[in-house]
This record gives sequence, C-alpha cells and structure tokens, in this order.
Amino acid sequence: MRVGVVLDGRRSAAEIAELARLAEAQGLAHVWLSGGARTKDHFVRLALAAAATRRIRLGPVALSPFEMHPVSIGLALLTLDEIAPGRASLVLGAGGDLAATLGLPAKGRVAAVEECIDIVRALASGGEINYAGAHYRVTGLFSPWSRVRMDRLYLGANRPRMLRLAARKADGVMVTDMPLGYLGALLGRVRAELAEARREATPFALSNWFVWNVQDTLAEAERLARRQLGFRLYYIRDVASSIGLSEPEARELQARQPEMIRAIFAGREPWSPAPHVADLLIKHLTLTSDRRGLEHCLERLVEFERAGLSEIALAPHGDPAAAIKLIGTAVIPAIDREGASGVA
Repeated sequence: MRVGVVLDGRRSAAEIAELARLAEAQGLAHVWLSGGARTKDHFVRLALAAAATRRIRLGPVALSPFEMHPVSIGLALLTLDEIAPGRASLVLGAGGDLAATLGLPAKGRVAAVEECIDIVRALASGGEINYAGAHYRVTGLFSPWSRVRMDRLYLGANRPRMLRLAARKADGVMVTDMPLGYLGALLGRVRAELAEARREATPFALSNWFVWNVQDTLAEAERLARRQLGFRLYYIRDVASSIGLSEPEARELQARQPEMIRAIFAGREPWSPAPHVADLLIKHLTLTSDRRGLEHCLERLVEFERAGLSEIALAPHGDPAAAIKLIGTAVIPAIDREGASGVA
C-alpha cells in the first residue's frame, strides 16, 4: 500500500514546496493539496512544488467542474504534467465546500463530472476538440498536447453513482474518512463495478483520505481531533451504524456540521458532541494517539491494506513537517510494499 500525505490547502506556495520536498525525501508516494472554501490556487502552488521535487506525485483533491471549467482543469493539469512528467495527479469531485459557495446544481452533478473526464482525456489526446454534452460544450479547441499518458485521474467518490463512474472512466478512486467497518463493502462495490465495466482491477488505485493525528501527548492529540470533527462528518449518515452511532446521533451531527466548520474558519471553538459520540468519531474516523500508541495506528493501517486499499492519503493534524517525518520513519517501512521509487 502506497502512502501519501494530504496538505492543508490554505498553506502558502513556499510551505507547500518545502513540505513536498520533505515528503519526497521521506519516501512518500503522493502529495495531495486539499481544497475547500478557504483555499488558494492549487496548480500555481503545485508547480512550485514540482520544481522543488523530482519523483513524488502531486495533485489537488478534490477539484470540481462547478468551481473550474473542465477545459481549464485539463489545461492546468497537463501544464503541471509538463513541469513534472508522469507525476501530475488529480482527484475530481462532484461538489465540495468551494463549489457550494458558488451554487451547486441540484441535479446532474455526476453527469457533469463524467463530461469533465471526457474533456480532460480529449485534451491529453491532442488535436481538435469538439464536444457537446448536456453541461459543457467545446467547439474548435486545439490541444497543444499529443498522446499524453494521463493515468492518474481519480474520482473522489463514496456513493454508488460516483463509484460506478470511477470504475468506468477513471484511474482510481479516493474515498474520504471511511472507517474499516464500512470500507470492505465499499471497495467490494468498486471491484464489482470494475468487473461490470470489463476493466482490470490491478492498476486501478483504491485510496482513502484519512486523518493522521499522532502527537507528543494523548491530550494534545485528542484536543486536535475534537476541534476538527466537523470535517469528518460529510458522510456520517452513511457510516453511522458501522461505528456504533444511532440514527438520531448521526442526524444531529449532520445538522450541526455547517456551524462546526464555520466556527473553525472563524477562529472560534466549534460545538462538540457528547463525549461518547466524540470518542466514537475519533476512534473510527481518525488515527489519533500519542507516540506510545503508534503501533496501534500501524496495525490499523495494515488492516486498511488487508481490506483492499492500494493507497492511503494521510491528512496530518498539527505540525505537518513532524507528521511527514514520523510517517517516513515509522509508516513507510511497515506499510509501503512497492516502495516510493515505483510510483512515478
């Protein structure tokens, strides 16, 4: 299982470049740059990170065609691939915090993502592009590229229609905050969809964005985990029963999530659920411990691999440089079966 890191999309270009350089030195396979309603341009900063590295894969997660036109997405992605040949990656999503601020359509979002994939693939193939979809049209556009191998296009998917689309047209899928108790059935669905589409399962990437929160003290780790719980609740109704939450508890968490996230962005202390609910969320939706509990975190990562993941995208709480160093020294030797040299 290849190990990557998800960096906070609010960090500066210089910080991203330095952290990417560190991640590469520590043997990580991927640097993902997270999106959201308070972020910066992904591709400009990743270009700086590409110039500072030689091997590690780089990409935004998750970018939506509702925040950036598919042609612009393709042009930016393929330009990044010129700077970092064979390393530019992308996770496409059907929504997201930033897209929500621009007004997401109630219907047709999965179909729009499919059209985005088609347009990006056409740009990578080269030549004149004439495309007429229900959501996007391209007429007489000439791609400056020709036959670019773009096999690093993932979908951010957790639900059936997006998983089906990923299996049909993408190179991988990245699920988000999926606990072990729910993950096996989810990956089984992906494998079934790949078989239905008559596609080989082996090259298809199966990744999970998951919090890495190992701190010097357990108290600090738990404080960080509790403060960020709002970001773990996007799919709480889906996974609730698998982690021991009741339906009323899950409904309350879903209703409270927007105010929790707004409080974090505003620098306020967010609402916190009842202690037993918070403990379940932290236990199942994060890897939270002090250094003495590191071995348990490694055991859970091995369980993720056994469930069928080929990649893990670890999103660090706290100091990202310290997290990357710990992942490099403790996680990579135990988890990364292929080795970082095999990903580019």
